[in-house]
Amino acid sequence: MSPKKQVMFAISVSLLNPHAILDTVGVIGANSLRYSETSELIAFSTACIAVSWITFLMLAVIGRSTRSIDREGKIVMTINKISAVIIWGIAAYLGYQLLIF
Repeated sequence: MSPKKQVMFAISVSLLNPHAILDTVGVIGANSLRYSETSELIAFSTACIAVSWITFLMLAVIGRSTRSIDREGKIVMTINKISAVIIWGIAAYLGYQLLIF
């Protein structure tokens, strides 16, 4: 893909990702309610931003090194399959919990 297409894809995945929106509102927003002082809120916000940047930078580094190690894409396919099994397992568990609720 061209750099422009890669950037547009990354933006669309980030902004249209319901999981990211839920994390932002549900996890980060709910946990921010624990803090009432301005200094605590600034420290919490700074930590959230730092962890996010570190995570995405590490993902970029890992992705680039994986590409150089695995030209055929076998590692990525394996990771995708494992991820799919985990997601389907969580979906099944949530569905089960919904039924017994």
